[in-house]
Amino acid sequence: MQGYIQNKTHIWAHAMKRSIGPNAKVTLKELYEQYGTKHNLKKGTEFVTWLRTVKLRDNTRWRIVFEDTEILGKKEDESSPQQIQKEPIVRNSGRKEATVNTKDMEIKDVVGLSVRKAREVLPNITDLNLLKYSVQEANQLANKDTLVRMLRKRIQELDLAR
Repeated sequence: MQGYIQNKTHIWAHAMKRSIGPNAKVTLKELYEQYGTKHNLKKGTEFVTWLRTVKLRDNTRWRIVFEDTEILGKKEDESSPQQIQKEPIVRNSGRKEATVNTKDMEIKDVVGLSVRKAREVLPNITDLNLLKYSVQEANQLANKDTLVRMLRKRIQELDLAR
C-alpha cells in the first residue's frame, strides 16, 4: 500500500501504540500489518477510511495520504445532507446558590463538598489545620480521591505561601 500518515502538530503524539514525532510519517503498510489483518480489513480505501474514522479522527493533528491523494474528513458526512447545528440553550434557573462562608466551615463540611463545589471553595480556605484534618477524614472515605488530591494541593500552596 502506498501512502502514509503524518503528525501535523509541533509536539509528539501517541497513537496506534507508538509515539510519533512532529511532522513524522508512518507508512500505511506498517499500519496495515498491525491493524488491517487484525480487524479483517481490505487493503486500500477501506483500511484508510477505517483509520480516519476510528483511529485518527482529528483532522488538525493527522494528515493521511493514500496514493498521492490526501484523505479528508469522514466519508459518511460527505454523503449526508448538510445539517444545521443548533447552539445549546443555556437557561438560568433564577436561583443563585448561597455562597459558602469558609470561616464557619467544619471538617465534615469540607469532606462533604462535591468536586465542583470544592473547586470554587478551596481557594478561599486559609485554615491549614482544617485542611489537614479534612484530608485525613476524606482519605478514609470511598469516592473522595479527587477531593483528597485537591486538598493536598491546597495545603502545599499554603505551605509555600508561609
